[in-house]
Amino acid sequence: MAKILIIDDEVVFGRSVAHALSRNGHECRSLTSAEEGLASCEVHRPDIILLDVKLAGMSGLEALRRFTSLDPDLIVIVMTAYSSVQSAVAAMKDGAYDYIQKPIDHDELSFVIEKALETHRLRERLAYFQRKEIQQAAHGEIIGASPKITQVIDLIERIAHLEPGSAGELPTVLLLGETGTGKDLVARAIHRQGSLAGQPFVEIECTSIPKELAEAELFGYEKGAFTSATTTKPGLIEAADGGTLFLDEIGELGLELQAKLLKAIERRQVRRVGSLRERKINVRIIAATNRNLEAAVKAGSFRPDLYYRLKVLTVELPPLRERGEDVILLANHFLRQLAHKYSLPARRFTEAAIQALGAYRWPGNVRELVHLVERALLISDEETIGPSALGLDIMFPVIASQRENLPADADGTLQIRIPEQGIDLEQVERELIKRALDLTDGNVTEAARKLNIGREALRYRIQKHGITRHET
Repeated sequence: MAKILIIDDEVVFGRSVAHALSRNGHECRSLTSAEEGLASCEVHRPDIILLDVKLAGMSGLEALRRFTSLDPDLIVIVMTAYSSVQSAVAAMKDGAYDYIQKPIDHDELSFVIEKALETHRLRERLAYFQRKEIQQAAHGEIIGASPKITQVIDLIERIAHLEPGSAGELPTVLLLGETGTGKDLVARAIHRQGSLAGQPFVEIECTSIPKELAEAELFGYEKGAFTSATTTKPGLIEAADGGTLFLDEIGELGLELQAKLLKAIERRQVRRVGSLRERKINVRIIAATNRNLEAAVKAGSFRPDLYYRLKVLTVELPPLRERGEDVILLANHFLRQLAHKYSLPARRFTEAAIQALGAYRWPGNVRELVHLVERALLISDEETIGPSALGLDIMFPVIASQRENLPADADGTLQIRIPEQGIDLEQVERELIKRALDLTDGNVTEAARKLNIGREALRYRIQKHGITRHET
């Protein structure tokens, strides 16, 4: 509900309007002069002001100009007698949201207020997403020089600079790639580099919306549509109108919601829960998933018509393990960026750390790299960061099936044999940790000592690999 300030020099009228609106749950305050209203507004900022055009003392039009200079986002609805409609039009030019004629029809007034509140919510949401986009754009540079990421960067630029068709529509984009490869970064880059930059960028994490609330969150709802719908609320798709809608992990949406989403994309219209009216939208759709949607279509868990509608333009992001020296470029970039973020002295990686970074398989991709670098920076007091601080100090290539003690040369050097078909370093690390926990009967501190790493570093790896007590 809203805080409403009513300014009218007819005391009985002002109180009557306040009483009627209070019955709808609004918090109302009635004053008789513009001067009182300005003083009150500076202390108790209302959501909406109902302002009479003709007032004793300062006029309603002058008060309107004062209110809008005090807060340009303040919603002012002017009230006027039939003979003063011309004054109401002048008020609209000076920034009034709307006007309503006396004698007041309370149903009409309630409708205008609901519409004004909806506008207010959309403005706030737009401002929030614009601030968020500006903040993230500052940290949204795509780093890399490998051939695979260079191809992606070139494709992003081509997609971003496509112009809308005759109907004002842009083609849908589908981003594919493993978790942590930077699909959200690519979506923002397409938005930021194209003609929609500066318009809303609304990200919807499909995995985080509860199933029972998903339709209401995406499409919005009308007051009274369900028990807890005490007010009208636009959906996230409406909030993206004029800009970009990013549907992250779209493969997790249920089939029923997939059907409604397809309809909204094809018709460029949404209908709120509990409403009979379709609302026009004009958004660029970017979807992303780490799932194999073709397999999901065959399995019946994803609609084929939605899949083909989304994959007009497809961008496949390479996993970090296939990007070669980009790992070191990214690690150094994050090290500088995070040192600045935490106001810490500049650090550098040791040669051994660089070798370990290059040898690791990065199952969590760029996201895992960021977290490892951040953790290493925060726990290390040294000027240089080595493999131990990164948690990459036991990357020995061992065949997973080997459980016996490994042979060593006379000088203690570990004998390493790599089979012709190669090995999986992730599996090797997991097997070494399990072996150490077996030898110590699950004692993490003792296992960490045997592996010559810190206890917390070992705990991190145990969690990363999902090793449970019954496995050891």
